[in-house]
Amino acid sequence: MDRRKLLKFVVQTMGLVPAAVVGVPWVMNALAPVLRRWKVAMWQPLGPLQQFPIGETVEAVVHLPREDWAKSLRERAVYVWRPRPDELVVFSRNCTDLSCPVNWDPGSACFYCPCHGGIFARDGSRMAGPPREPLYRYANRVRRDGLVEIDINSLPPMT
Repeated sequence: MDRRKLLKFVVQTMGLVPAAVVGVPWVMNALAPVLRRWKVAMWQPLGPLQQFPIGETVEAVVHLPREDWAKSLRERAVYVWRPRPDELVVFSRNCTDLSCPVNWDPGSACFYCPCHGGIFARDGSRMAGPPREPLYRYANRVRRDGLVEIDINSLPPMT
């Protein structure tokens, strides 16, 4: 192998690294809708229905079926809003812009993202800031015994 072929090989190989860094997430994002259809629901308990008062937004914690050493990897915080006795909405705690954790402010009845100043209404709709989408919502159900469950696989990947 002469010098010219070696340099050509090195330059081409080094060009593949940035292409992979950009290309792999792009491919995952493009295939996410197709792969989401094959996801199996994974229902996890959130708490009894009485824990979520009508008309209020409450922070809750769901325990994930993981064996990680860090508690933060085994738990996920969510916000539960119960607008009516027969309706329950479970929001992801992550902003739809960069996945920063949003905070609920009961005084203004809004969710705030501290990273870029995103503001979401009580129903999760976008009010201001850089986020373009409303807060993500978990699929949820209430069992016959009154226990609220959420499907932790019902959100897009990386949220």
